[in-house]
Amino acid sequence: MSSISPTTSTTTSTASPTTTSSTATGGTTDSGAPPITFNGVISGLNTSSIISALMQAYEQPQVDIQNQITSLRTNLNDYQQLSADLLNLQSAASNLTSSADWQVMSASTSNSAVATATTSTGATPSTISFNVDQLAQANVLAGSNSVSSLSSTVASGNFLLSSTASGFGVSSLAGSSLAVGSHSFDVTQALTGGTASATSALASSTTIGSSNDTITANVNGTAEIFTIANGTYTPSQLAQAITAATSASGTPLVNAAIDARGQLQLSTALLGSSSSLQVTGGTALTSLGLGTQSTASVGTAGSITLDGTATSINNVQAGSTTTLTDGSGGTVTLGIGTSGLAQGTFSAAEVSAGSGSLSQVVSNFNSANAGVTASAVQVGTNTYILQLSSNTTGTGGNITVESSPFSGSVGAFNSITEGQDAVISVGGSNGYTLSSQTNTISGVLPGVSINLVSAQTPGSSPVTLSVTPDGTSMATNVQMLVTAANQALSDINKYAGYNEATATGGPLMGSSSLNAITSQILGVISNVVGFDGSTAATAGLNLNKNGSIDFNATTFAQAFDAIPSQIASLFTQGGDLQATSNAYSGSVTLNYAGDATAAGSYPIVITQSATQAVDTGSVISGGSIASAENLSITSSGATATYAASAGESLTSIAQGLNAAFVASGLSLSATVNTSSSGSQLVVSSDSYGSAESFSVATSGTTGQLGLTAAGTSYAGTDVAGTIDGVQATGSGQFLSAPITNPTLAGLTVQVTATGISGTATNLGNFNYTPGIAGGFATTGYQASDPVNGSITTTIASINQQISSLQQQYANYTPMINPEQQMLQQEFDNMETQLGSLKNQGSYLTSEIAQLP
Repeated sequence: MSSISPTTSTTTSTASPTTTSSTATGGTTDSGAPPITFNGVISGLNTSSIISALMQAYEQPQVDIQNQITSLRTNLNDYQQLSADLLNLQSAASNLTSSADWQVMSASTSNSAVATATTSTGATPSTISFNVDQLAQANVLAGSNSVSSLSSTVASGNFLLSSTASGFGVSSLAGSSLAVGSHSFDVTQALTGGTASATSALASSTTIGSSNDTITANVNGTAEIFTIANGTYTPSQLAQAITAATSASGTPLVNAAIDARGQLQLSTALLGSSSSLQVTGGTALTSLGLGTQSTASVGTAGSITLDGTATSINNVQAGSTTTLTDGSGGTVTLGIGTSGLAQGTFSAAEVSAGSGSLSQVVSNFNSANAGVTASAVQVGTNTYILQLSSNTTGTGGNITVESSPFSGSVGAFNSITEGQDAVISVGGSNGYTLSSQTNTISGVLPGVSINLVSAQTPGSSPVTLSVTPDGTSMATNVQMLVTAANQALSDINKYAGYNEATATGGPLMGSSSLNAITSQILGVISNVVGFDGSTAATAGLNLNKNGSIDFNATTFAQAFDAIPSQIASLFTQGGDLQATSNAYSGSVTLNYAGDATAAGSYPIVITQSATQAVDTGSVISGGSIASAENLSITSSGATATYAASAGESLTSIAQGLNAAFVASGLSLSATVNTSSSGSQLVVSSDSYGSAESFSVATSGTTGQLGLTAAGTSYAGTDVAGTIDGVQATGSGQFLSAPITNPTLAGLTVQVTATGISGTATNLGNFNYTPGIAGGFATTGYQASDPVNGSITTTIASINQQISSLQQQYANYTPMINPEQQMLQQEFDNMETQLGSLKNQGSYLTSEIAQLP
């Protein structure tokens, strides 16, 4: 600001960066009043507008940069939306690329009032007919005596209670000095007797006469002949008659029972390592479905722990008791059922009777959480009974309760409802039966559960269960895929297409990558062909003129129900080998292809076939060994043993080894090769590859089988070779291309060709086809792959451009502010100079006026 006062006349001028200001005041000052602002007080110019106009021109580069950033951000949002669309397409497609994704089945029954069915993974088209013989029900017990009130005493002391013990062969429980609460029982080694099993179910009615009434057997080392009383029997009655026929002085040597399949089961009444049973003949075997046994079945000694303290049990009679200790002074007297004790864990609760009143006992029963619900049931005026109900259906949920504390008032517990398993019969009188502890039966057909609703009367028509492809459900899955594809196509057209109605193009119009994605999506539909020549139209898929995909769910469902495998082949990944010779036909199959795997024809060249681990024994002319030899085979840290006896055939030894392999969890198999010169025992791994290995050790008369070589471990080999000229990794029969290869991307094939070793052998070209789902998945992956996707790299490029422009914008800011300040200062100076000149002019005018 400048002030010039050459005489008494004074003018004051105040300049700011954009305006010249003057404030007028009266007799008082209003501090809240805004200043009165003037532009160009001296010059009369609108300096604010002039500076603003000059600055707009100077700021234009920065404005241009901001406009570019805004435009790029709009494009970025568009590409991000397209990336999301294609990721969604990839996800929807990945749910339909495998043949397992197409095993969608529905189940129906001919009589839903008797049974219904549901399907799960693994179900296949199939049908079966069955009758529902009985439904599962829970065991209900009631005291034989009544009491007059809820306060009446019904028990004293403590009692043991279990709803799981009976399922493991326990017939009774009684505790002494046990702590109140839950106690754990673990049968670590089953207690069994010698057994014999029928191979077919008994008829609903069997007649025994003089021509079919005998069984000859060696029981515990003694030859016996059992004669069944003549008569006509149901299966359960026949089992009772057989048990009675084996009784000596009222004690049976053998107990007979009917298993869940309706087959007869015999077991020695003696349980333990001294028991044995070998059925040798008799006239009744055919009627009973039994066969002779080449060797005796020997029982096993048992072991059971009570709260961690073990007790061994051996050579006891079925129906007897044994005493267990808990390690802290408590004991349990355990009754052993007719079939011994099954391996497994169960629990029992020691319950206090408390005051002993009916209401107190009922409360304590229910608080024990032992799977039993107690009730005080009023059956008359001042008349109550104690009722116990198992919370679990089936024979395995039967109630075991210590009865002596109740004997004085409640009396014995009578069974009001027997616990029973649900039972269905398949195939009528010549079929078999199946049982379940619940009214749901699984395993009759793979992936199917039968839900039983009501039992049928004898002679009722069977229920037919049908499992068929579920085209309606699959149509829903395919619709999700088509919707995802159409969304991607719609958004690409929105952002990169041309609107003829408005004669405008989208902000991304001209993008070659987006045009390519559109062509790829539409090309998947137009180019796909199934293995039977079917096309996308067969599955209800067609291309619309507007560039979208039309899906007719009804057409699809009908086609899938009729030809499910052909329709699935249109969508799923697949491939076949164009073999160089018939010897290799079908020897290469697809195991895995990723979303990044490109469709194509890839040569498969093998230098090594996969092999199993194999140990081949010596040729034995007679097919039997002369002396006993003990075998011990070890694999993956587990060992199976078998004692081969003198004179035993190689076939019998192989059978014994296979049973030992199963028992020890070894994936090995024993077979016998037979030729004109004799037979030889062969042990081999079930799977292929170097990871499969085993060793063999012998004792006794060694060497006659020819299986051992000191320090030798027998191992398989992995397949080796190339796919499309790229070195692949072998694991067993599976050959995998590198996951990093941009074309193959982990393509894995199973190669079953044999006999190749050391010489590169071209098996042929493997033609990989991704199918509709695989094609869409590949398109989505190629666009949105986090590293190399076409849209991903475009988004990264846009972000980089935005970042660079933001830096340029920031670089202009330090130059713009000084420029504005300079302009404001120049106009301020101009106003100051004009003010000075005006003051001088006024002074000169005044002086001139005073001249004579």
